[in-house]
Amino acid sequence: MDTTTERIHILESELQSHEVQCEERWKTTFNRLEEIEDTLERIEDKLIKVAGALILFLGGLVISLGTILLERI
Repeated sequence: MDTTTERIHILESELQSHEVQCEERWKTTFNRLEEIEDTLERIEDKLIKVAGALILFLGGLVISLGTILLERI
């Protein structure tokens, strides 16, 4: 009976150690996920700005070509 009790105490100790390690891993994982989300937000902001600039550039190009063509008519 003593060996069963000892085994239970060992298992409880191992489980507690495992829970502490898992909690630390989850904290690390969530921190890394937050960093990834921040990076993705920055990339998205840059893409939106570049897309807006490209649209303005192409719009200006179309207007310039349109006015040149209208002058020739």
